[in-house]
Amino acid sequence: MSTKKTILLSITLVISLCTFAQKFSKSPTKLVVIKASSSNLHMDSLMMRVDSLIKVTNNWLKQIELDNSKKNRYKLYKTENIYTFLQLDTMTGQIEQFQWSLDLNSEGSVTINGDDLAYGYSSNSFELYPTNNLYQFILLDKTTGQKWHVQWGIEASRRWIRRIN
Repeated sequence: MSTKKTILLSITLVISLCTFAQKFSKSPTKLVVIKASSSNLHMDSLMMRVDSLIKVTNNWLKQIELDNSKKNRYKLYKTENIYTFLQLDTMTGQIEQFQWSLDLNSEGSVTINGDDLAYGYSSNSFELYPTNNLYQFILLDKTTGQKWHVQWGIEASRRWIRRIN
């Protein structure tokens, strides 16, 4: 956050200096018009530079935000079943139920929610909260406040998600 403030302060300082860098002349009117025109060209050039700096800075900040959103994108949640975990994609709200085992034939995963619930831009805003029922969780979009009731289960008919209005 400090970097953003420093960049914005620097841009504001450059613009302020440009507005105070005017010259006064006691010359005839034609020379004043020429100087004003030259000053306008200089000001336009500075404004173009400031504009390009702002664009570069915005692109840089978007890249930083994108890089940060990719970190910690997936979270694992324990269930009461020692062999079952829920994997949440904190960017989209998608949930996978997976089982681990010492027997390779017993491991695998199934999708509880394969839909992207973000409806546009989201930055790791989804979180799962356990309930007192060991098979059920509440999924919260911390950006919009939307909530979903989630249930995991061994049988496909026992796995579901529904929006809470």
